[in-house]
Amino acid sequence: MNIRFLETFVLLARIGSVRRVAELVHASPGAVSMRIRGLESDLGVTLFHWDRKTLQITDAGARLLRHAEAVIEATRTLERAARSDDAIGCRLRVGVLETAVHTFLPEFVKAMGASLPHIELDLTVDLSTHLSEQMMRRDLDLIVRTGSGVDPQFAVVENLLEVPVHWIARRGLVPRKDGLHKALGKQLLTQMRGTGPYEQAVAMAQQLAVQNGMVSSDLRISGSPSLAALVSLVREGLGVAIMHGMLVAPQLESGELVELELPTPPSFRITTWYPKSPSPGVTDTAQVLRRVCKSYCKRVSPHLARYIG
Repeated sequence: MNIRFLETFVLLARIGSVRRVAELVHASPGAVSMRIRGLESDLGVTLFHWDRKTLQITDAGARLLRHAEAVIEATRTLERAARSDDAIGCRLRVGVLETAVHTFLPEFVKAMGASLPHIELDLTVDLSTHLSEQMMRRDLDLIVRTGSGVDPQFAVVENLLEVPVHWIARRGLVPRKDGLHKALGKQLLTQMRGTGPYEQAVAMAQQLAVQNGMVSSDLRISGSPSLAALVSLVREGLGVAIMHGMLVAPQLESGELVELELPTPPSFRITTWYPKSPSPGVTDTAQVLRRVCKSYCKRVSPHLARYIG
């Protein structure tokens, strides 16, 4: 049912003049009449008695008038709510991968408070695959996850960062001479088992082991339950980490940790996903997120993170 037909019906019932209603809705008198005829056809009732000089609402029209007014008001309320996220405030459910927590998330939360104070963030930290499932169930409004290489049918995907992966160790743990062989002989540390970074790290370490005459089954590879734990282990010198260097940017800058000159693992993309028909609050939040990621990348070395939004 066309809402404009209902609006024309209510105006005509109140004013009683086709010509005046036509002026108000910026249409011709003929168009007003056609709208009423269309509504009568949709409802299966006669709304007005017409003749050359008078226009009188029928009993059926009078009975339906209050219902039409209620539908119009409900529609306007819906439209106001959709347009006024920034005026009335809203809660936005945002899911992020743990990498964001240890890098740009604090700045993002601060920027949201400054730019969009009416939006209350409800944050979830989880694995990328779990975040996608929650968004598909409409439990999350926007997520930040690693790029999947798959274009989801239910979401808009925007690139944020390209994040290189590095071999990281405590200074002095791995000698320069025969560094690759010595590094592979250490405890290898990486992200949680079952994640993309874990699988990629294992595959690369096994390939390098075979290429260097080692038995891949002799490798000792541990998946850390959290990035905070991973950083703590590598800082204690308990192994060689295959990880995002940006997670330990201060330690690399100070010299506490070093990047080993070993074959470079493939980089990861960090992306944001949100519904294809987002609310204004979601699109505004995505814009703040892009701005924050761009600013973050300006502060760290391009060797650690590059903005690709």
